[in-house]
Amino acid sequence: MTLTCKDVMANPDVQMVLRPTDTVSTAFQLMRKMGVRFLPVIDDNGKYLGVFTSPTLIKLLLPRALTIKLGGMNEAHHALNDLRFYNMDKESFHNSLAEDKNESVMNYLSDPDSIPILSPDTSVMEGVLMLHKYKRHVILVEPDTNKFVGVVSINSVLREIFDEDSID
Repeated sequence: MTLTCKDVMANPDVQMVLRPTDTVSTAFQLMRKMGVRFLPVIDDNGKYLGVFTSPTLIKLLLPRALTIKLGGMNEAHHALNDLRFYNMDKESFHNSLAEDKNESVMNYLSDPDSIPILSPDTSVMEGVLMLHKYKRHVILVEPDTNKFVGVVSINSVLREIFDEDSID
């Protein structure tokens, strides 16, 4: 029997997800509680909508002018790589996400082109290749319905191999 991505996905009973109405603050609290760097976003019918990630929170801390993509320009051409001139006091830093933390996570989903999505029945080796290629989790979605099934992560794949070797 061929091992599939569904066979090595993270335990669906503990996989937390976000809803479109959840806020950035809620997302951070869940990610911190679960010790994860991303959470899938699904609607009330289980349809996959995207992923909210902790790097998004870091991006929100940066000045908006740094994170705006200018159409038609080469990003390397106008990239600013040094913010030593940009100083904040403690109060300003703590307030830096004040306007964003109550926004819907839907406003801050990761670029869909950077998130690998596979069918649950995809071979485990194709899933491993996607983990290697994208350096991040793989989302499993039913191809016909776009329903979220689960997540394949580096840990879930390695757990399949190494849990047999656990030291008691």
